[in-house]
Amino acid sequence: MLAAMMRRSVRFAVESFLGLAVVAGCGDSGGPSPATATGITGATGLTGQAPGTTTGPDAPSGDSTAVPTTSGDASAGTTTESSPPDGLPKLDLGEQPEGTTGESDPLAAGCEKIDFLFVVDNSGSMADEQANLIASFPGFIDTITSTLSAKDYHIMAVSTDNGMNTGLSSTCTNGTCNCTPAPVCCENACGGSGVTCNGFDCDDLPLSQCNYEYGTGKEFDATGKHCMLADMKRYMTESQPNLAQTFECIANVGTYGSGDEKPMLAATSALGDVQNGAGGCDEGFLRDDAILVLVFITDEEDDLADDGKGSPGEPAEWFQAVVAAKNGEEKAAVVLGLVGDSNLPMGTCPPGGDPNGGDGVGADPAPRLQSFVGMFSNGVIGSVCAPDYTPFFAEAVSVIDTACDEFEPPG
Repeated sequence: MLAAMMRRSVRFAVESFLGLAVVAGCGDSGGPSPATATGITGATGLTGQAPGTTTGPDAPSGDSTAVPTTSGDASAGTTTESSPPDGLPKLDLGEQPEGTTGESDPLAAGCEKIDFLFVVDNSGSMADEQANLIASFPGFIDTITSTLSAKDYHIMAVSTDNGMNTGLSSTCTNGTCNCTPAPVCCENACGGSGVTCNGFDCDDLPLSQCNYEYGTGKEFDATGKHCMLADMKRYMTESQPNLAQTFECIANVGTYGSGDEKPMLAATSALGDVQNGAGGCDEGFLRDDAILVLVFITDEEDDLADDGKGSPGEPAEWFQAVVAAKNGEEKAAVVLGLVGDSNLPMGTCPPGGDPNGGDGVGADPAPRLQSFVGMFSNGVIGSVCAPDYTPFFAEAVSVIDTACDEFEPPG
């Protein structure tokens, strides 16, 4: 840890860090609640709390997260750092020992790579939340490219089902078919009489086994538009043209997915050896020498035992799977969860809100998902009911900076 100690970050308030995500929900209309200030709940370690933030002993046992802060009022025993005259500096540029330079001193580098995994619920109640996530991404990507030292990143979006829930919305007229989510829905829509489907030749649909597995990166949006990912991969890299537009494409997973959402199965599958190894659908996405930022968003709990729907396993097992994917380095993962929070003090979601109800307001409380996030040193819980996810991701930038600060790449 000598290297980490020598590259303590010079931290400054960052106000514009916007969206990361893994998304899970179901029903018809899980729109945000209008009553919220920050949409951040269940976070501890904040010195400058905003309304809607739960901290310290008020957070549920096992559900709180340790979140270092870069903003807020100075308190006793702390120091206030001044902003540089020439604007916001790069984060993770450690203090240099006298006589060394950033170019030659390996201790000054900080983490250079970040892998972002967004798990997005594609069930019927998630239209508003998906739009909220997509709207937050341009500011987020501007922030990571302009203020973080890491410049090498992978960005992937996965849904919470395995692509098998098809044929829910399709029409065919004189051999011309349209359906969603394409192209997987085209297998059913084309049937025996279809000639084209969403512009695809019914005899040559762009489908493979990867379209029907949990945790595989999206390469089409819900309408069947190809997202044109660079290098023929299922994830974006820093070389991707039009990052914000491309993210809008891959994160638009639609709302015709299965109502049996499995966000944690999707996340752990995306990080597992089968999908990431040689020949896997996501080959090369997860890297040993990169920080992992896992973001998930859902308006329902992930609890298989409750109603027979959800991911197998318990929160501790999901935690162990993520840590194993990072070679046992728990602090090499940042986990951000946007979930129902009506069970938390000062939660934003209205009590009793039903994402599948007629009013489409609210979200199921998610203590299991909150517990999962709370197991990570670098974990933050936010409200899926927040009308704006910007404050949530603004706080997340300091957590990512801390993870970079403490990360020691193997070798």
